[in-house]
Amino acid sequence: MFGFIRPVKSELKVKEADRFQQVYCGLCHAIRARYGRFYTMFLSYDMTFYALVVGSGETPKAQTERRRCDAHPVTKRVCASPDDALALAADASVLLSYHKFRDNLADEKGAKRLLAAVLCRLGRRGYEKARARLPEADRDIRAALDELHALENENCASMDRAADASARMTAAVVPHTGDARERVLRQMFYHAGRWLYLLDAAQDVPEDMKTGAYNPLVQRYALKTPDITDIKQPLERTLERSLADVCTAFDLLDAQRDAEIIRNIIFLGMPTVTRQVLDGTYQPNGGRGKHGSL
Repeated sequence: MFGFIRPVKSELKVKEADRFQQVYCGLCHAIRARYGRFYTMFLSYDMTFYALVVGSGETPKAQTERRRCDAHPVTKRVCASPDDALALAADASVLLSYHKFRDNLADEKGAKRLLAAVLCRLGRRGYEKARARLPEADRDIRAALDELHALENENCASMDRAADASARMTAAVVPHTGDARERVLRQMFYHAGRWLYLLDAAQDVPEDMKTGAYNPLVQRYALKTPDITDIKQPLERTLERSLADVCTAFDLLDAQRDAEIIRNIIFLGMPTVTRQVLDGTYQPNGGRGKHGSL
């Protein structure tokens, strides 16, 4: 995923900021325990958000433990203890990461395509494990990705069709429980995925126009230059509609754990990142260039 989904740290209480970091570290350990070190390199704030949301129905009392890791081999760090939400987030992270490699292999050229081929080869074994654990999610992601590739090949000018295919991938990793909570989670992650896809497309306009790669915004608005100033307002309205649907789903979720962190992310963090990307001021991880620490 892309790393766009993160909280506004200045608006978090100290214990909430600590909790977010603990879940991030706990997810890293969960991925390592289930799939080895390779996939820990692709850990993101987006999947930390996923772990928080799918675990929000659990008991409010979260368990922690102190553990060392490759990034902190000397001093033990406090991290979230293993639970079902972290295990599911680890599986989903591997599935989505591997299919992202596949997407890059289909889209990129030259050195980037070679890198994607290497990542697919190195990540294949872990992917097979994740697919065995989440076969329905893998099937749905594959179908959505194939549809997205078809739309890209025809230079589809519909942002909605392309965003829908991408959004179905994030909705696919919601666990099948057959209850109202599943329906709410699917809506929440569908619209979060739609927002992610369109925001990433907005950020990639200059590079995609330079390389000739497919970009739904370039096709929809027939852009002749990388400047998105003229389409900023309609694009912002489209993104805000997706965020409004995410917020509505959250209100229906009745979160029992980490509700304030999730609320911070969707009501403050995601709108902030939206403005930054559209203004051209967005920097990964606040410009510190080091993922994994708020």
